[in-house]
Amino acid sequence: MRRTADPAWLFLATTAVLAAGTNAKWIVFMPRLVDDLQLEPYQLALLGTALELSGIIGEIPTGAVADLISRRLSIIASFVIMGPILALAGVFESFWLIALTQVGWGLAWTLHSGADVAWLTDELRSPDRVDRLLISRAKVQLAANALGVPIALALVATTTRTTAIVVAGASISAWGLVLAMTMPETGFERTARAAGAEFKRIVGVGTRLTARTRPLRLLAISSLFYGLGSGVVDHLDLARLVEVGIPSDVDEVFLYGALALVQAAAGIVLIRLIERRLIDVPAARVLSLLMLLAGVAIAVTAGANVGWAIFVGLVMQEALRMTAEPFITMIANSHSESDVRATMLSFMSQAYAGGEILSGVFLGVVASVAGIGTAFAIGAVIVVGSSLISSRI
Repeated sequence: MRRTADPAWLFLATTAVLAAGTNAKWIVFMPRLVDDLQLEPYQLALLGTALELSGIIGEIPTGAVADLISRRLSIIASFVIMGPILALAGVFESFWLIALTQVGWGLAWTLHSGADVAWLTDELRSPDRVDRLLISRAKVQLAANALGVPIALALVATTTRTTAIVVAGASISAWGLVLAMTMPETGFERTARAAGAEFKRIVGVGTRLTARTRPLRLLAISSLFYGLGSGVVDHLDLARLVEVGIPSDVDEVFLYGALALVQAAAGIVLIRLIERRLIDVPAARVLSLLMLLAGVAIAVTAGANVGWAIFVGLVMQEALRMTAEPFITMIANSHSESDVRATMLSFMSQAYAGGEILSGVFLGVVASVAGIGTAFAIGAVIVVGSSLISSRI
């Protein structure tokens, strides 16, 4: 008989494993792309675009499948599939094969995205407790990001960059097996209607709800612009540091690891500050403030000519972005209906991913033609625009 774990604990533990594993991978993966494989800025942007495009294609179908069949099975499948794909990203050297792993990773991620919060909401049946857990998840995610740094650095120091990425992938798949043995699903009610008709109904209801509900509509638009403006940082943060100049005796893996570690610490401090000072402020107002400050941070990164100032800008932008995530989820979750909850949350992820796709195409070209700093400056203006939109939610 399968022994089930407490849903709240399992939700946070799953967040920790995924954050530590993926951050350990990215800390090694990005320097590998820039340093070992020497990819151009437009190639880095294209890889990000491939990842986000696969996500935007998969978000709605996988969200609807989770609402139709099982949120639990969707999450388990995501972890089991993501691991091998992540490992292959560390093995391949061909740009196009690496791009394929990004597509696979994006599709596998959508099986988890949205389904986790929908599963938790149905299991707990307490919106206030779910909101508190979303804030806790952000802190756990940041702490796990920090934990991923020494793990990645230790693996690189004792093995190779490829081995470090493979180990990160194996850890994620292993957690999928743990979920298969311990994850309950008591709050989800599977429909008795025909699967095809119910799939169309779920997607249709989610689409109409987003279009007709003002907070959801504005949230989707602001998420789109936020992804468009901040996507350039996700794709070209290390390249921006390299552009200004990194001392020859500094290992880029250790530099990227230090950046991730400080970003996590800054994010935890920021969330604690919000809990103490802004806990009673509406989520939309907090989100608008975080987006505005993120725009300022990107502007600092764009205009700085010294490495330490760019480092500070990158730290603040990522800390603000990760702090904004639970507030986006809170707003979407509070306006969603139970039977289409995973689909609705997927809509918001899709909006952000759509912005990142446009960023990879548009700002990636700008970075190659006019310089990475110029692309960052345009991104900063767009993120400030997303703040103005979210202030009207």
